[in-house]
Amino acid sequence: MKIALTIILCLVFSAFASAGSWQFLGLGGRNVISLETDPADTQYIYAGTTSGLYISDDGGQFWAPIIPYNVPVVYLANYPYDSDIVIKLISGGSNSDGLYYSTNRGFTWDVIAYLMNPTSVGFDPIDTGLIYISLMDGILTSSNFGQSVAPANNGLPDLNISDVLGDGRNNLEAYAVGPAFVAHTTDFGNSWDTLEGLFGLECYNPVRIAHDALCSETLYVSCYSYVAVTENGGATWRYTAMAGVGFKPIVCDPDTPGKVFVGSADGYGVFESVDAGLSFIPINGNLGNLYVNCLKFLANGKLLAGTADGVYKYDFNAGINDKPQTLPDNFTLLQNYPNPFNGSTKISISKSLDISSRIEIFDITGRLITRLDVPAHATSVLWDGTDADGLPVSSGIYFAKATTAGQSSCLKLNLLR
Repeated sequence: MKIALTIILCLVFSAFASAGSWQFLGLGGRNVISLETDPADTQYIYAGTTSGLYISDDGGQFWAPIIPYNVPVVYLANYPYDSDIVIKLISGGSNSDGLYYSTNRGFTWDVIAYLMNPTSVGFDPIDTGLIYISLMDGILTSSNFGQSVAPANNGLPDLNISDVLGDGRNNLEAYAVGPAFVAHTTDFGNSWDTLEGLFGLECYNPVRIAHDALCSETLYVSCYSYVAVTENGGATWRYTAMAGVGFKPIVCDPDTPGKVFVGSADGYGVFESVDAGLSFIPINGNLGNLYVNCLKFLANGKLLAGTADGVYKYDFNAGINDKPQTLPDNFTLLQNYPNPFNGSTKISISKSLDISSRIEIFDITGRLITRLDVPAHATSVLWDGTDADGLPVSSGIYFAKATTAGQSSCLKLNLLR
């Protein structure tokens, strides 16, 4: 039986050789499915779990459960037009399902509307009262912050909606994500048009959508086996494929264009891209649980991850120099041959370097598997799919990082067993 392994080789800056790592913040044994923080105090964390809401006011050292207990809190968000308001969705098929808000940092909650199986909320970028609420059976819109709602499903090819996102700039525009489509509205949900492009590829299954905070035309869609990216509001798309990863949550750095993070709900951890989704690398050091349900990027240079076994925090400022040098002209890793391969494959370099370099192969947890030395002036290197002891690697997703004096290029390989 042949199994496809997807491997990404990256020639990266030596300044990135040391990186941060994950720190466990608690809620072990809890399946964390939503996260939010107080916009004025990142030590104040809201964590929605499959068994209720928990709040920490000390950065995760202590967590307090909030009534009601034993209900899934699938969504948490600060209201963008009033920092004193935080909203949540309870969704589990019970009488408690609905949209709620709190004005006292989550200690008590008032219901806005009882709704069965809600999944997400989208906000209009201009009109403070306009919101979109996605459900497992359609989309509702409200012009008064949920006090009254109306169905908004015209043009949607399916009513099982997993996410909805207000446009980052334009009034009355939003995007909806369904089981095999992404749709767009320009009239507050009165009609939806399905976006064409890459959608329809095998293992598409889009789940979440996010837009670059500094470029609203750039959208990222997490799918089961790849991340789709558009830089023109959905007119055209490109994608980065990683078979079987099961991507789910996706968030963007609010201060850095092209920096995006995506999590795997199928046990492959968290990935980071600094080139607008052209390539991804795992950042799983000390991440005790690789089943990631939600991500929250903090303005203080940290990332929160909600996993199937608690909350973790990643500090990107620890030991990282993020001032890369530029590439030499015409330098790139060329497509390996053969590809796919089941023995050895040759990775060619378009322009030889005057210094030696090294390619390091990692598994999905960030564990080093083997090193490949690339001599100075070499134009290619062979990899035979084995570890440091010469044993064949097992099936799965692997990553390779090669370091030189400060250059970067990426290449994907397919290994067949």
